Amino acid sequence: MAAGLLVAACSSSSSSSGGSSESASSGSALAAAPTCDASADNATTFKLGTFLPLTGSLASLGPAAVAGSGQALSEINKNGGVNGKDACIISTDSSDTNNPTIGAQNIQKLLQSRVSAILGAESSSVTENVLPTVAASNTVMFSPANTDDKLTGISKWYFRNAPPNSVEGDALGKQIVSDGNTKVALLVFNDSYGTNLRDSIEKSITGSGGQVTYGAKGKGQEFPSTQTDFGSTVSAALGTQPDAVVIDAFDQTTQILPALASAGWNMKKVYLVDGNLNDYSKDAGVPDLTGAKGSTQGINPSDEFKDTLQSWYKKNENSTITGWGYAAESYDAVITMALAAEVAGKSDPASIQANILPVTGTQNGTKCKTFAECSDLIKKGTKNIWYQGPSGIGPLTEGHDPSSGYISIYQYVGKAPSKFLTSVKGTVA
Repeated sequence: MAAGLLVAACSSSSSSSGGSSESASSGSALAAAPTCDASADNATTFKLGTFLPLTGSLASLGPAAVAGSGQALSEINKNGGVNGKDACIISTDSSDTNNPTIGAQNIQKLLQSRVSAILGAESSSVTENVLPTVAASNTVMFSPANTDDKLTGISKWYFRNAPPNSVEGDALGKQIVSDGNTKVALLVFNDSYGTNLRDSIEKSITGSGGQVTYGAKGKGQEFPSTQTDFGSTVSAALGTQPDAVVIDAFDQTTQILPALASAGWNMKKVYLVDGNLNDYSKDAGVPDLTGAKGSTQGINPSDEFKDTLQSWYKKNENSTITGWGYAAESYDAVITMALAAEVAGKSDPASIQANILPVTGTQNGTKCKTFAECSDLIKKGTKNIWYQGPSGIGPLTEGHDPSSGYISIYQYVGKAPSKFLTSVKGTVA
């Protein structure tokens, strides 16, 4: 899979990505959708099962996805529900690959509840672990965050609207070299996400005239996901005298960053990826990261969209969102599946599966930007619609990937990636 990249016209923290049609204070935010009755018929009730990281190494990504999917369901119900009936939700924890029993048990819970579709997982490795079970049950699984290239076309029941690793790796590698770094060390954890993204970053760096001095494919220098002491790993990487260091990992990053600081590394020469582009303000021992950069799949959501989701999350989860990765993708995945059910006139998995691609624009239908607008078209007899939501992706491909999507580059101020630099549009070929 190849990815061609064009710089999008985005350069401020408030992008033109769109979002929900209304902003709300927590007092006026929409109420969450009801919890599903497990015995309800999934053909007549849109039963969404969420399978998102509430615990484990990707838990920092959970709130944005919970809010995105929750706001989407709330808007759906505010505008008449799916086929005239309120949608409902069963929320579960996907956790991570270090806790596979949690994910396996919760997938069984969703399947036994006969959900119409599943939103998740966010970890590619978790999806790879549970997808055979989900596909065997003929249930739709739609990930807002999976990026592993090998998931392309893996099952007729699997979809995603996050650009694959080939797009992010190409964008980040070019950013690193354009910043003046020609020798790059890659600290990579031994997981399908880590190694697949590493391969794309390495290809981009070398294709842009740079070289990988540590952590390259085939060198056997990946570290296990359970590693907690990184002194010797950092020492070996810095011993290759790189110009920059890329940390391709999840929560192991909270140990790697202090190790780099202890070794005297300049944090302005650190690059992070979507799996660890986090706010480290509350993590003791993590140094000031001002100047460090990182990339994440997805467009930088508009301030209006963020405000709406923040209000929803405060009202319904009694907490706040600190990162926005995959919020728009989660929102759009739910709207897309609900509209697929509206087009079909019923919300069982097979009906949704058959209509997801057309709803994303594969048949060049009538464009619409909200559930209310699209649903109104369907009710008036226009079955061929093209939903264009805040994630800004192009129509899904035959492999069930977005044909185009955005990678956003951020820079740290203090310990938070609070400075949005640009969005890069990648076209998957």
